Amino acid sequence: MVEMFAAENGLKGDPRLQDISNAIRVVPHFPKPGIMFQDITTLLLDHKAFKHTVDIFVDRYKDMNISVVAGVEARGFMFGPSIALAIGAKFVPLRKPKKLPGEVIAEAYELEYGRDCLEMHVGAVEAGERAIVIDDLVATGGTLSAAIRLLERVGAQVVECGSVIGLREIKVVKNPSTSFRKKKIGFIVLLPFTMTVSFFSFRDNLGLTESHFIFLWSHVR
Repeated sequence: MVEMFAAENGLKGDPRLQDISNAIRVVPHFPKPGIMFQDITTLLLDHKAFKHTVDIFVDRYKDMNISVVAGVEARGFMFGPSIALAIGAKFVPLRKPKKLPGEVIAEAYELEYGRDCLEMHVGAVEAGERAIVIDDLVATGGTLSAAIRLLERVGAQVVECGSVIGLREIKVVKNPSTSFRKKKIGFIVLLPFTMTVSFFSFRDNLGLTESHFIFLWSHVR
């Protein structure tokens, strides 16, 4: 299976998922009107829920011979190092432009209005290494696709992408022409994003559609 929500695939009824969900604060209208911001800093403050989050990923990857955990800036840095340490892998930060000193390799990707870029240190990942990509939330999947391309350019084998939160309709995962489908790269999300009643009420007041929401959210990260 290419994409999966943890509660629907092997962790159904797992109380840890509810603990994680309860620890994430939802902040309406931040940083712009129309966004239900998923604030994971409150998850980090709850040591039990934070440990549950890391443990679920560790249990999944500990026997998969993973040598690289790549974290997407910035909130992928909050979970990636703990996962890497627990499974005996190295952590590789994938950063925005001009944040890494020294020689880097870069991969650009398209946004709805413009472009962005991820960079990685040259030599951080070697050909043949098995890698996973970790982020806090995925909306469209464009950033994860860029991360996959970046790692594959240096010869790494991307096994799976993991995220704490994700929309149920992730375009780049559903599209059969993308790497997730063509190369059978795994994808796991611990919690599906749920748009609450309050979101729908102010969405209607502002004339926003779900496509606006996805665009705005993708630009927050």
